[in-house]
Amino acid sequence: MGWAFRSTPTLLLAAALGLSGCAGIIRDRIYQPRTLAESEIAYSGVAPSAVQVTAADGLTLDGYYWAPVAGNDTLVVYFHGNSGNHLEAAARAEPLTEGGHGVLVASYRGYGDNPGSPTEEGLFADADAWMAEARRLAPESKLFVFGHSLGGAVALEMAVRHDTAGVTTLGTFSRLSAAAPSYARGILPDRFDNIAAIKRVSEPILLLHGTEDEVVGFVNGERLAQANPRATFIVLPGAGHTVDMRLLAGRLWAAWENPSNGGRQEWLPPTMD
Repeated sequence: MGWAFRSTPTLLLAAALGLSGCAGIIRDRIYQPRTLAESEIAYSGVAPSAVQVTAADGLTLDGYYWAPVAGNDTLVVYFHGNSGNHLEAAARAEPLTEGGHGVLVASYRGYGDNPGSPTEEGLFADADAWMAEARRLAPESKLFVFGHSLGGAVALEMAVRHDTAGVTTLGTFSRLSAAAPSYARGILPDRFDNIAAIKRVSEPILLLHGTEDEVVGFVNGERLAQANPRATFIVLPGAGHTVDMRLLAGRLWAAWENPSNGGRQEWLPPTMD
């Protein structure tokens, strides 16, 4: 789920910025979607159902859904990271279905063969549509949101805009500028100010971050935790940017169903990738 900008020689970048449409040029170096053809996945159990939503501007987006089993009243909306798509995200999110929990895997415009081009405003509009779909699919369920990397920015904004039971991020930056090279920080067309967003979240917050995250440095998680004293900061010693959800799913559901109110913890699974 890398956030390294696609390399562009400085002179070429400067020339491009002198032309109209420079926001699009910069976005082409920020967002790194993968097509479905680039993805090879396998499920360990029952495959999810394909679902679609229509965003406010008319774009139709694909995602995946595991319904909660009878008697289980919980559902998590999973927002994937930057260099991915909903097919890869579903394979990663599958462990969250353990115990019969529901999982709705969202995706965004421009990702995984979805139409459109990614922007901050667009991704938030897409996520609004997925939140509405979650309520439609499981109207009686307790609703959680989870976001990895870029998806954490989306999840935090959804926790501000919608009534949820809690929000969790993994490897999420404090602001987009913190993950961008210095030459690009003043010209970013999208901000994703997660510091501002998390201050407005009133639901329980879990912030997971690996100490060896090579994409979004560990300090980003610390800054987010400092911005909202009610957030619980979960340190993953030795973990990188992507963590096998099989190592986290059980603990996540336990934490969601019995939320703490702030503080710092360490989770020490057998191995971290």
